[in-house]
Amino acid sequence: MDYDRRTILRLSGIAAIGSLAGCSSGGGGNGTATDAATTAAATDTATATPGNGGTAGGSPGADQLGGPDDLQSSATVTATTLDSDQGAGRNVFTPAVVWLEPGGTVTWEIETGSHSATAYHPDNGGKPARVPGGTDAFDSGVQSGGATFEHTFETEGVYNYYCTPHESLGMVGLAVVGSPQGGPGTATPDDVGSSTAATNLSNLLSLAGVGGGGGEGAAEYGWQAATWDSYWYSLFNMSTNIAMSGNGVRFPHNEQQQGAFEQRLPAMLANAEAEAPPIRNPWLNMAPFTEGDPQFTQQPDFGGEGGRPDASTLRWDPEASSQVVSPSSLAWTHLKGVTWAKNFQSHAEILPAAIRPQFRAQLLSTLAQIGVNAALLQGGPEENGALTNGESLELVSAFRPGPSAYTDDSPYTPPEGGYPDRTTRPHHHAAMLWFLSDLNSLAQNGWFGYVNPEPLIPAGRIQQLTDGLAAATMDAFPPAELESTRTAGLLLAAVGYYGPQAGDSEMASRATEYANALADSIEANTEDSGRVTGGAANQAATQGIAGQGLLWVTEGLDGVDRTDTAESVLGYLVEDLWNDEAGVFAAGTETSTHTYTARDAGDITGGTNAADAVLGMDGVKDKYAQWFDATFNDAPLQRAQRPSSVDDGDDPQPPLPPMAGGEFGQAAVYNAEVEYDADADEWSVTDDRFDTEWALYLANQDIWISQWGGDFYQGRGRPGASDEPPA
Repeated sequence: MDYDRRTILRLSGIAAIGSLAGCSSGGGGNGTATDAATTAAATDTATATPGNGGTAGGSPGADQLGGPDDLQSSATVTATTLDSDQGAGRNVFTPAVVWLEPGGTVTWEIETGSHSATAYHPDNGGKPARVPGGTDAFDSGVQSGGATFEHTFETEGVYNYYCTPHESLGMVGLAVVGSPQGGPGTATPDDVGSSTAATNLSNLLSLAGVGGGGGEGAAEYGWQAATWDSYWYSLFNMSTNIAMSGNGVRFPHNEQQQGAFEQRLPAMLANAEAEAPPIRNPWLNMAPFTEGDPQFTQQPDFGGEGGRPDASTLRWDPEASSQVVSPSSLAWTHLKGVTWAKNFQSHAEILPAAIRPQFRAQLLSTLAQIGVNAALLQGGPEENGALTNGESLELVSAFRPGPSAYTDDSPYTPPEGGYPDRTTRPHHHAAMLWFLSDLNSLAQNGWFGYVNPEPLIPAGRIQQLTDGLAAATMDAFPPAELESTRTAGLLLAAVGYYGPQAGDSEMASRATEYANALADSIEANTEDSGRVTGGAANQAATQGIAGQGLLWVTEGLDGVDRTDTAESVLGYLVEDLWNDEAGVFAAGTETSTHTYTARDAGDITGGTNAADAVLGMDGVKDKYAQWFDATFNDAPLQRAQRPSSVDDGDDPQPPLPPMAGGEFGQAAVYNAEVEYDADADEWSVTDDRFDTEWALYLANQDIWISQWGGDFYQGRGRPGASDEPPA
């Protein structure tokens, strides 16, 4: 089949609601319909009423009742969801450790959310035995607010237990009965599958002084802290870009789109059984600009006592923006939205209703479809897709929307639209193919966010677009003609993502052939040490994306196995480029100045994620944590953070937005570049722009390595690993 734009459009019958140009201004406004759409902001996840805490010292989830000389005959433990992480996660048992007399009873009260109290016992789904030998399993089952559950502990020893929905988020507890007695409940929790649960159990065992303490992350910034920060920073960059910055083309931005959205919105709310979310005046960004200055231009309104932040006060200066859309700025943004649409559906029953996860899933899916329609099908002055080159699916590198793409409340007159750069470049194709492949996964597998309400673009047409873009990419960029191994690695990763989404055996075979040729080009430039030549200025970035790409095509395509090369390439990253004194993956072995762009950081994060998730390399977790703390927090690549990620026990870096510089403060997003001077042992920010393309690329890599992406979101970003919605 010919995968040209005209054929796909002729077959699709797609509603024209996503144009980037050629429509009159209007709509948008501050009305109810737009307010209701602000769910995309996703400024926090599971938030609810704080718990009461334990009756002894310590923060919830890290507190205890009684002690070896103060055994209780009974105890009440609250299972709750906190409004902020106070050091043990947001879903906690409090008190987390209780000391009981033999025959003592614990009553668990479900305060907020849905939780269980479930023993680590083989009878509970094959869990490891972390209770005294010979004792029976206990399990409350998942219960909701107001429910209670009791268990009486007759046998002395240490009982480890967890919450079924939130084990992967570290919701664990201990009951110490009489004398600890040694036994499996006091051992180091290496047998617990969830790294977060293992870390928190280790911390509780240390708190109680009954053994098993000193686990990873117990005393210093480690894997758990780094991967939670990865999660938060990923979320901040996405939500700011999609719903608050104003750095792009707004949806709805004209009367036609406003009317379509007002018809669609009631169906979205009805399908999600939700009311309008509580953020005012969003800027739902259907086509983000490539660059922006993330300084606030007026006094921000974060909501105060009413808790409803006014997104219009959090926008950036449009005159300091590039005012240009690229395939990468659009694709990485909406890939992030698709990832979160899946995430919200996967955990709709676990997350509090207050965050309206199903509504968010629908909205993020809707924005992704609108972006596709505008970029590839009907947008632009030529009405052939604003980012396509004529009738083909080859992509231009830049498009400037005209004045009609702006709303009436725009504070200035934008320049006329046009094409400042019609060149076709491989990194834009890689981004778009990666995005379309994941959107196709959402469309083909019946995810709630795509099918409710009726899709704007039928699933079959998304398949055609995905195959068409894959064909255009393989035709436009022969592996032998690529100038950079870094580019080859990025294309490999995208083709690996495409593999499980190929529409037929012919396209799958083409992808396999293309992937092997790309892999050959990397292997031809790989030294015996594993060092890849011909890549980026930052050697660690080259190693990271080349290694991830080799593993992603191995995971995603039959007939491709480059595991051995990937292991050598990532081994060079993890071993040869590791600078233990500075705690960073070095930009090179013979330089004292180490520069990291947001793209570099994304490549390195992707490589370390693949090294851990696929290869299980020793030492990767600890090294990632050190590098992340130095580069993202100390440098800081992440310029600010929101209260939801602040740990009172840490140095407050990065600062809160009002303290992040500028007259009114700055948004919690990534800087474009930071630099480490090893001779002076100093970090500096060398480019404080918001580089949308690569900040959102990094945000995608962040979510896959994060605690949410590791234990709580399936697959760690591996191709095809999160295709199926939950049963």
